[in-house]
Amino acid sequence: MTTYGESLEVALSTQIRVELLERGIGQKDLAEMVEIHPVTMSHYLKCKRSMPMPVFYRIAEALGISPKTLMERTEARIRPEA
Repeated sequence: MTTYGESLEVALSTQIRVELLERGIGQKDLAEMVEIHPVTMSHYLKCKRSMPMPVFYRIAEALGISPKTLMERTEARIRPEA
């Protein structure tokens, strides 16, 4: 059985990829913007590692959206509005 936390990590990874695609930003570029190693970013986006909250906030800032908006979009992937 998948936990909510596991579902959230998968949804967050997917949402970040969507945000990158919409902005024409590459994963390596995002890693540089948030000052982490590209391999570490890859691990976060492939759900091989849990993303620390400070990294989440830096990613939201780099994408030009609030952390709240990023989380709302992420949660919508888990619980679509009826």
